[in-house]
Amino acid sequence: MSRLAPLARSLEARTVAVLLLAILAVHGGALLLYRQSATAAADDAFARQVANQLTLAREAVLRRPPPERDAEAKALSSPHFELGWSATSPLRQDEAADPGLWSLRARMLSLEPGLGPGLALAMGGGDEAVHQEDLGGALALADGSFLTFRSAHAPGLARLGSWAYLATAMAILVGVAAVVLMHRIAGPLRDLTRATGEIGHGRVVPVREAGPDETRGIARALNAMQDRIHRLLTERTQALAAVSHDLRTPIARLRLRLDGLPEDDETRAMGSDLEDMQAMVDSTLAYLRGDADPEPRQVTNVASVLMSIADASSDAGRDVNYAGPGRALATVRPVALRRALDNVVDNAVRYGTSARITLAVDPEELLLTVDDDGPGIAPDEVARAFEPFTRLEASRNRNTGGTGLGLTIARRIVEAEGGSIAMATRPEGGLRVRICLPRAGR
Repeated sequence: MSRLAPLARSLEARTVAVLLLAILAVHGGALLLYRQSATAAADDAFARQVANQLTLAREAVLRRPPPERDAEAKALSSPHFELGWSATSPLRQDEAADPGLWSLRARMLSLEPGLGPGLALAMGGGDEAVHQEDLGGALALADGSFLTFRSAHAPGLARLGSWAYLATAMAILVGVAAVVLMHRIAGPLRDLTRATGEIGHGRVVPVREAGPDETRGIARALNAMQDRIHRLLTERTQALAAVSHDLRTPIARLRLRLDGLPEDDETRAMGSDLEDMQAMVDSTLAYLRGDADPEPRQVTNVASVLMSIADASSDAGRDVNYAGPGRALATVRPVALRRALDNVVDNAVRYGTSARITLAVDPEELLLTVDDDGPGIAPDEVARAFEPFTRLEASRNRNTGGTGLGLTIARRIVEAEGGSIAMATRPEGGLRVRICLPRAGR
């Protein structure tokens, strides 16, 4: 049932359901009207037949003397319409006053007014069970005797003819055609849904302009919007790249001049400031490049990447270690992924003095965790920690404050690979960052 829930919520499924219900309602109403009209026609024909036969039988019976009337009536009988004669009425008073047969009696009297008020009808013309649904009755004659009759055909019985079966077949064909047509109409909407899910990952996704005019208009607007956004991002990145290039030149000149000065506390502070400026320029450009990185995806040993990060950090004198398998393959962008993992490990070492990297391998995904021994982050600050240019630590010192882009860049890269990143404070203290990466590339 859970798999059918998204289908039941779709526009296509709901429209098809409405169409099928409408077809079913119209078809059911048509069959009901046909049944009622056929029943009315059958009742009229039945009433006319019984009235005519009673009129003819009455005239024939009245020509005979009373002893011969019963034999005459039986001679006029047929397998489906039995006649008899009786000196007294064979019907009880409650049978003759059956209100369910009033309309049939009125119909017979309107066709043959000469039958007069002496006509009485009742259901069931015999003691046998097979005759309980037959129409019985008595017609009072002028001399006070009664002409009795029983018809094997009960009123109100009308069978559905071939027209009803043909109409049912046509309704089924119309329903199938409606489902197929709605599926074709909803096709462009499904394409739009898939395309909009891919938009925003650094590349232009052409949306096929097909279907009704409204769907074509949406596709055309999406394509135009993508072109505008792509041009704006390209222009912004080019402008900032030019600014960064212009900044790097004076930074390099200042560094050269600083190297010519005697080393003391002042020159060391100036060198640290230059390194901060260079780091801010590099991290800002990395953030602005984002998903536009043209690096292709390839099968990569993620375990080897993590081990190299841990080894490089250890060589630099930082407390970083790795625990996990020596081989864990995934289809990723290796350089971008290393940048993301470097940022996470660097963040752990900066705020938590150490980083413990672990890797677990599942058939479908890789689960990476990075633990530190720092103060952690309050739950209401987690979302803000991933925002660009946000530093929860107010210091502007590069060793503790950073540029506020490390985790933002890491999240963007991980999500571009189809994965997820989250972090929370461990019960025993310290921050834990969890990264899930699908093993198959997007």
